[in-house]
Amino acid sequence: MSKAVPSKMLPMSETMGVDAFRDITVERVRLQPIGVNAATAYTPSALNKIHFRLPAYSASFLDNSRTHLSFTVQTTGTDLTATHNVVFGNGLPIFNRMLIKSSSGLVIEDITQYHLLTRLFTVLSTEEDYRIQEGVYGVDDPDVTVGNQLLTGLKYTIQFNSGLLDKSLKSFLPLFMMGQGYALDLELYLSSPAECLRLVGSGGTTPSGVSYSLTNPIMNLCLLKMDNQLCSRYNAIACDPDESIVIPFTTYRCHVHTLNSQTSVVHINDASTNVRRIYSVYSPVSQSVSNGLKLPFKGSSKQASAAEKITSYNYRLGNQFLFSEPVVEASDNKESLFFVKDSVWSGDKPMMLSKNESLLVTNFESASKEMFFTVANMTYSPEEARGVVQGTSSAIPIELNVTFGATPTLLVNNFIEAGFDLVIKNGQIRYQEKLPGSNKVY
Repeated sequence: MSKAVPSKMLPMSETMGVDAFRDITVERVRLQPIGVNAATAYTPSALNKIHFRLPAYSASFLDNSRTHLSFTVQTTGTDLTATHNVVFGNGLPIFNRMLIKSSSGLVIEDITQYHLLTRLFTVLSTEEDYRIQEGVYGVDDPDVTVGNQLLTGLKYTIQFNSGLLDKSLKSFLPLFMMGQGYALDLELYLSSPAECLRLVGSGGTTPSGVSYSLTNPIMNLCLLKMDNQLCSRYNAIACDPDESIVIPFTTYRCHVHTLNSQTSVVHINDASTNVRRIYSVYSPVSQSVSNGLKLPFKGSSKQASAAEKITSYNYRLGNQFLFSEPVVEASDNKESLFFVKDSVWSGDKPMMLSKNESLLVTNFESASKEMFFTVANMTYSPEEARGVVQGTSSAIPIELNVTFGATPTLLVNNFIEAGFDLVIKNGQIRYQEKLPGSNKVY
């Protein structure tokens, strides 16, 4: 029988770091958008694109985990009052598209329907605390109170959950090696009022012409600046034609299809070799700023309309179905909830929502019925989070088979979660596909 010595009985050994504020200095930089001034107001109907250009700071790395975007939002409209106003949907779905490009114009990440993906991230969250600074409200943050603060302007801070700016990216970004003059372009497009706002409260005339303006957007960058000796080591790599720096990252691509048949087969085509998951979000074809839950995710068995109730679903990869039999959801959605939690390896954790849409997801019913979505998980173990390449190639035909209680008029937004490697070599950036089932790339 083998024996193991408890780690706390072993003699401690120190891992030596460099001298802070001499070898590596932490710098905080407030980066403003290009082409505007501090007084510029962004609105959905006029100037709706916020454009940041991240410089290739000399000898500097970007720490995503300590980088965030801040801005102030003020709601506008006729007959808005302190007791009858508007708030943003949970998770602050204020951007409907995020685009990241290299200095040479290479599109690294382009996520459409980003407002829905933002809400999806919030639904999947297993954090136990509320994050009002990110637009995730708790029990002590009543809707009308938040709406009243928005009438005069409310400041928010957010971090990103995907791609090169993902707060969980396991590598610092060597900005000084990622281009000439600047490293990355970041473009954020504002959501329409109907995509992110909802009415709350009552009394008086129903507000009309509701919208919002965004001012003073700032990318608050956390930089690690190296001294000349450390930098020279990285420069040696950058100048060596046989050496490159590889940074794995995950991004999302959205494919939107119209559902107008009681039984639908949706073909999901995406040019990715490392598809890890497909999140299918079912949403209305159109909507407006009104009372009630906004950005609703349809499909729950508790929907009032049979045309919005999913009775069964399955995914097919080539000739193989993900579930040996379709998932049937006649009376409740407890099985779907299990599959959702299972897909992100959080079966033992509750998924926290806001007061606006229920505190805990115990099922996809009742107050949280408009949280419903389906998911296809292509990974097989939580080691994917530690760099083990899992998933499948979208070269294999992928289908979503879904049946409703009656003929629907909905959209299905299929978010493809795909893994890539960013390769930095000789000051140039490119991304390359991962080869499923190995730690290699094409």
